[in-house]
Amino acid sequence: MHTIINTHDFFSLSSFLNYQLSGTPINWRAVLMLMHSENLTPKDEEHVLSALMYLVEAYGQQKRRLGPFAVLHPIRTAAILTRASDAPSLLDLLTTLLHDKNEDITEGKYSKDDWEKLENMYQQIIEKIDSRENWFLNERIHFMSRQQDETYRQYLSRLIRQAIQTPELIRVKLADRLDNTLDLRMDLHEDNSGAECYKLIFDALFADTYKGPDTINPYHTRGKIKGTMRLYALFKNAVFLSYLRSMNCELDEPSRKLFSSLASASINEAQNILLHIFKFHLRDPQKQRSLLLSVMDYCREGCLRRTDSSCNTRLDGIFKNTFDFENKEQLRDKLDVLYRDKELMAEASIVFTAIFTNFLNDQNFSIESLTAE
Repeated sequence: MHTIINTHDFFSLSSFLNYQLSGTPINWRAVLMLMHSENLTPKDEEHVLSALMYLVEAYGQQKRRLGPFAVLHPIRTAAILTRASDAPSLLDLLTTLLHDKNEDITEGKYSKDDWEKLENMYQQIIEKIDSRENWFLNERIHFMSRQQDETYRQYLSRLIRQAIQTPELIRVKLADRLDNTLDLRMDLHEDNSGAECYKLIFDALFADTYKGPDTINPYHTRGKIKGTMRLYALFKNAVFLSYLRSMNCELDEPSRKLFSSLASASINEAQNILLHIFKFHLRDPQKQRSLLLSVMDYCREGCLRRTDSSCNTRLDGIFKNTFDFENKEQLRDKLDVLYRDKELMAEASIVFTAIFTNFLNDQNFSIESLTAE
């Protein structure tokens, strides 16, 4: 199954949306077209436009970690959902646009006047739709919101169990994770990491004339999101996809498309991490060959399915010992330790590439050690 959006398309969508949202006044018709929402009725368009205006007002000048405006995330997520669904319902679109409302748009972030204005805008949104959809919308937003006392794993378990009755939640969460994954970097210009990565691996393993990867420009970017934070995002994706499989969650056609696209985007990101490490940190061909062969043995021995078991490698327990921390300070400390170990980072990126490839190749694949329990 082909991905519904690649890196190039994602960057184009982001830049076009940013351009339109910077206009005075905003061309809302152009924003709707970028969301691929041309099948909406005039009445539904009015509802979606009200939600968009609310989001623009609520997020204002807030920015994401890498600098783009925060409001792009919910709008892009809705645009991704529409690419997976031929005719998404109004309720699906509103849920996707407002999926972070309870976590991002909270009273303590605004002055009293601004909060009252936002509350009035939201009330106008829900008053325009009928009472039944109004109730379902608020319920879905509640289910999509992670509670303060929940771990990430508990949140996913609750969400997936709720999806038995409300399967649409999975579409929204998959679209959310896909947008977050594609939004991990701003330093890519071409979507060719797969071909470049596999050429590097082939040369390192089979070409005795290989002297290391060619590097045209010296590395100089010091981004706010390091490779370890990107690996952590891939860990979250692996947990989510594995839970969907281990909890036997039934996926409809849009969800299957989003599942495959998230796995493909995760492979792409893992390959970019490996390419960066091999180009700028571990350039020695012998070291690269040794790492590739050791991870090959790890994968062939079935260790990918039991990441916390003893396979007699440094990768044993990396999920639990490096990524599985709810405390932000503990997680940051663990990621700092990993960042200083470029060999382990390279091995982890190869493992993630293999994990997400298995998700695509085998409909029954899951990581046995990642369960809701």
